[in-house]
Amino acid sequence: MLKKVIFVAIFIIVSFITLYFPLSAKHKNALMNVEDYVIYYGHVNDKLVKELSSYDLIIIEPHQMTTEQVQTIKDSGTIVLGYISMMELATWNEDFVTKVQQDDYLIINNERVYVEDWDTYLMDISKPHYQQLLIDEIHIEIIQKNLDGIFIDTIGDIDDFFYDQPHIANKLRDSYVELLNTVNEQHSDLLLLQNWGFETFKEASKDYVDGIMWEDFDKRKLENSSWGQQWIAFFKDIKKNEKVAVFTVAPDNKGVKYSKQQQFVPFKNESSIYDEMN
Repeated sequence: MLKKVIFVAIFIIVSFITLYFPLSAKHKNALMNVEDYVIYYGHVNDKLVKELSSYDLIIIEPHQMTTEQVQTIKDSGTIVLGYISMMELATWNEDFVTKVQQDDYLIINNERVYVEDWDTYLMDISKPHYQQLLIDEIHIEIIQKNLDGIFIDTIGDIDDFFYDQPHIANKLRDSYVELLNTVNEQHSDLLLLQNWGFETFKEASKDYVDGIMWEDFDKRKLENSSWGQQWIAFFKDIKKNEKVAVFTVAPDNKGVKYSKQQQFVPFKNESSIYDEMN
């Protein structure tokens, strides 16, 4: 009887620890040591392999690289993260699209949610089938190619589209955390870098990811913006006290300098298109 009581007590303790202390905290956050990085989604040739190997961190489109190229870059000491779109259907990825079911699309007011800027649709991250498609994609493009981690894009759509609909936002955020937990359970050593989605990061994912990215880090827009200053202060605190790395994409040299002043890691790029090396 005593052995049974002890077993039950241990089970309860382990369950509590797993619930309240995310699995992502098990590995040391290598992103905290990054001093420079580049985002590049174009095709990679031998010349670019050498150039990419000169950075501490690169964020690439894994479909554009071979396993051998990834390994060559990693051998130089560079961290390699692969792009995965979570909330938007990557229509150019024809193999992925063929696996999508009608139920995987996010339906609001009996209609799909169209994203005009990128000519795509929002997906329902709460659907088990769609979650499994993402897990499979991560396995094929991230794990099998031996990348160091995932660059999580489009999760910011939760904030952009549903900032005034908390019942939808909360459901999607809970499902996002569920997906992150699954990834961490299966691959606890993967680095996870989230792009945008600040409210989602603050309310749901900050304990599950290793870094956050702030695109369009424009000094002219931010230095006199109360919204911008609040988030800058928040991320400075997160970096210092919770060891979450903070990256920016700045449109000009002023933004780069301003980012460094906050002790964030900048990358200079004039737009959100990353198909060419600067």
